[in-house]
Amino acid sequence: MIKVNEIHPAVSIAMKENEVNEDNRKVDVEVLNRAFESFNQVTQQLQNSYEKLQQRIHELDLELDKKNRELETNLQEKEQVKNYLNIILENLVSGVIVLDTENRITTLNREAETIVGEPGENCLGGYLKDQTFSGLLEGLKERLDQSPSAKPSVEKEYKAPNGEKRNLRVSASTVWNQKAQASGAVFVLQEITELKRLEEEAQRNRRLRAMGEMAAGIAHEIRNPLGSIELCASLLRDDLKGDEDPEKTQLADSICKGVSHMDRVISSLLLFAQSPHPTKQKCDMTALMKELLDFSMQLVSPDEIEIISDFGDEPLWGSGDAELLKQVFLNLIRNAIQSMPEGGELRISINKSSPDGDSQSNPDPRGFIAVSVADAGPGIDKENLLKLFNPFFTTRDKGTGLGLAIAHNIVKAHQGAIDVESEPGEGACFTVKIPCWQEAVHEK
Repeated sequence: MIKVNEIHPAVSIAMKENEVNEDNRKVDVEVLNRAFESFNQVTQQLQNSYEKLQQRIHELDLELDKKNRELETNLQEKEQVKNYLNIILENLVSGVIVLDTENRITTLNREAETIVGEPGENCLGGYLKDQTFSGLLEGLKERLDQSPSAKPSVEKEYKAPNGEKRNLRVSASTVWNQKAQASGAVFVLQEITELKRLEEEAQRNRRLRAMGEMAAGIAHEIRNPLGSIELCASLLRDDLKGDEDPEKTQLADSICKGVSHMDRVISSLLLFAQSPHPTKQKCDMTALMKELLDFSMQLVSPDEIEIISDFGDEPLWGSGDAELLKQVFLNLIRNAIQSMPEGGELRISINKSSPDGDSQSNPDPRGFIAVSVADAGPGIDKENLLKLFNPFFTTRDKGTGLGLAIAHNIVKAHQGAIDVESEPGEGACFTVKIPCWQEAVHEK
């Protein structure tokens, strides 16, 4: 018989095993709970890291977008600067030619194309030695190679594409990159033909001024004893009127004529030496030329010279001194008549020309009254054209060479210009330009 309070060993063992199993289950639950907690913590950390990463990616996207906009703006600004510099380069009044280190042409602006007579697309990328204009840069590139820091410059005479001889100043310098290394050469071509002409004219005016001052002093010194000679010759001629020897009277007449001729030369010399000061008056050039033509008709025979006028009755108002201008045109007409001893056509025309350039480049809105006197004489040699307005230069035996010099001074004093065109055997055409009269300008 089994007692109640006694436990069967097998049951006891089973109970112990159950307790162990229960403890193991508790342990497993705790481990599992801790694993779940760790998993949840890791998951939360991953979630936080993911959110931070998303936030960082968003910030990087914003920064990248900002950098892209800044880069685009920068590129646009650089493109604008590049286009602006290209516009400036193409509109320079000087030609620009740029070579790389291998002497290939990388840049040729519009003015350079005009000077060398070659379009840019035919030159860009080509070697300098293969170009027709390589002679213009001859010597300068070699000097740069020898001394890169030098800036050599030369003046050359060249033949323009239209065949005219022009003057050119060519300057060269080395192109340096950001690393201070030579990366090519740049050549600047400047058209200086007009500048050379103005320099020559300025030198000529200085010589003429000095010559005029010297001539005026000499003329005064000669005129005083010349008056005494004329007086004595006149008295001698009066005393010899009843003399039976006519040769003595002729000698006295010759002295008087010689003295009169010298006096006219001295008067012309003094007129040349004096700087004319014209009055700025409203002058009708049409009426002035008609008056001179009426006077000129009395100087020539209609059978020998035909005077052809090319202007109407409408007044053309110029700004100048009518009496001084008459001296100029009368001198030109007389010279034209004297150049045609066997007769011919003397053409006189008047035109009104507009001012050169626009209102911005030329602040003086006045045009010019151009009066042309053209003859059918033998013409003027080219070597004499440059000397034509020099004092004492003449191709006539009895000329003083002061008429055109005086006319030149008078026209210049009017702020005008006098030009001549002539070819041997084809006559000569003198053109005088006098500023137009404008009420608004002269009221100032």
